[in-house]
Amino acid sequence: MRASQFSDLEEFINVTEEALSNIKSISGKKMLKLTADEIKRILSFVSSGNLSPQLTVAENLLASISRDFTKRQLAMLTLLSLENLNPNPFLIRSLNLETPEKVVRLNVYMATTRSIVTSMGFFIQNILLASSETIENAPKNSGWDLMKTNLSGERSWIQVKSGPNSMDKDQIVYWAKKIQEKIDEGDKAYLGITYGKRTQSTVTIGLLKQLLPDWEMRTLIGRELWDFVSDDPDYSSLLLEILRTSAAKVLHQHSISEEIDACCDRIANEFIKKYGSGTQGVDNYIKDIF
Repeated sequence: MRASQFSDLEEFINVTEEALSNIKSISGKKMLKLTADEIKRILSFVSSGNLSPQLTVAENLLASISRDFTKRQLAMLTLLSLENLNPNPFLIRSLNLETPEKVVRLNVYMATTRSIVTSMGFFIQNILLASSETIENAPKNSGWDLMKTNLSGERSWIQVKSGPNSMDKDQIVYWAKKIQEKIDEGDKAYLGITYGKRTQSTVTIGLLKQLLPDWEMRTLIGRELWDFVSDDPDYSSLLLEILRTSAAKVLHQHSISEEIDACCDRIANEFIKKYGSGTQGVDNYIKDIF
């Protein structure tokens, strides 16, 4: 809200404490005075280096959403411990996990996968919403994910699916009916698949061909979805680059895989310190919890 009082992003990035103490509206009227704490937080945000004058406001928002997603995964890894991993003795024995390192690695990867999968849906929804001013969350009682309204008032309803193999027969039959209902109402409706290509030989693509009438006209797959939402044929490439550079700001020269490995090493050391190493350490752990 405060940033909107500035003529452009560069002016906001270069704002001073004095300027924040005397913010005026476009008409010249003085705005409600900021508190010292508000001024401090704004200056801290501006000086963080997270805002780039080379990016538009919308692109900076995408970068912020991406950084937040990556930071959440790092925070999750930081909070993981042997206690909250709570390795399952049945999995340990049935999968032949004979050392603390093997026990910990499997459980860290399982926990990380759950966290990323859980967060991914919200992350994708947020970057879709940030990709255009014409897109918004569909009404909650509609059952749809997104609604796009163009300048002429034409509405397009989108049900978002994570990938090209994420729907079964019953789901496709259900959404075929929902799509037809919107068409009958005079709107457009699509299944939007966040990545992949319609030429892929997946079970879902095969079922779409069989069960969704005019499936090529009723689906937006991979780049088609992002370009449709943004009204920009080059948007998907821009988006992926923003995600890449944003992740690099958080992870620096590392990847999330390296952070997972470091987490595994830390918790394995915790395991060994408490229960011992090798097969004896695993035996001691199982006796302790079962």
